[in-house]
Amino acid sequence: MKALVDLMRVKSWVKNGFLFLPLVFSLNLMQVSLVVQSFLAFVVFSLSCSFIYIINDWADAEKDALHPRKKNRPIPSGRIPKNQALLIALILLALAVGLYFAAHLPLAFGAITLVYIVLNLAYSFILKSINIIEFFVVAINFVFRVLAGCYVIAVNPTSWILVVSFFLALFLILIKRKSELVVLKDQAKDHRKVLQHYTVALLDKFIFIVATITVMAYLLYTMDTKVQAALHTDKMLYTSLFVVLGIFRFIQLSQSQEFEGEGDPTTLLFKDRFTQINLLLWTASLIALLYV
Repeated sequence: MKALVDLMRVKSWVKNGFLFLPLVFSLNLMQVSLVVQSFLAFVVFSLSCSFIYIINDWADAEKDALHPRKKNRPIPSGRIPKNQALLIALILLALAVGLYFAAHLPLAFGAITLVYIVLNLAYSFILKSINIIEFFVVAINFVFRVLAGCYVIAVNPTSWILVVSFFLALFLILIKRKSELVVLKDQAKDHRKVLQHYTVALLDKFIFIVATITVMAYLLYTMDTKVQAALHTDKMLYTSLFVVLGIFRFIQLSQSQEFEGEGDPTTLLFKDRFTQINLLLWTASLIALLYV
């Protein structure tokens, strides 16, 4: 069972929490029917993500064997044979499709999920080998998560939430790429071909640029008078403290050897107590301002 959970990368489902952002920011968190709708969408999207994760691991099994953490995944470690993993992936996709129709989820949600699947299949076999484009594709995936959350409850996405989501995701994936360079050293390009085009100094420049954009976009979002009117509060600016703390913490981790140089955002979320507490405080302050 543990091998199956690891194969599905259930821990990575935390990324799909972005689907719930539109529910919170549209002030619909207390609408039970919409909460249920969003949860069902979360499950469908997560099963679709697991399908993509398995296909990606299936394609990268030999390269993942070179990574100190990824080598322990079910496929490269040999715990689950490649053919069996492929069958499980197809079953998960079938479950996602079945739940989508059974739950009568909106067509727009189904369409954006399908686009996500197609884009990531292209990423697994083609786009991941194109430097710069590859981490933009990963960041766009988080925008798709937000759009999926919007479409499933029939609310229009704002440009602010899409901009902040994209640049925050881009920031985190750059941190991850830097850690791969640092940890893998001379083997980096064998693990991920595009790493031969990057250096730690180059990625640091990208990280600082994107971090600045992320913080400024969130600040401008909280100070937008239209946003304040829609959210019925002008106090959202206070939540930016936790956003800045989170950005600073990830930059700090990227410059240190804490957690053995690990840079994967999902792994750090489960390991770093500072990040966990900061995220909890941001969520709590957000709920308090918008609903209490």
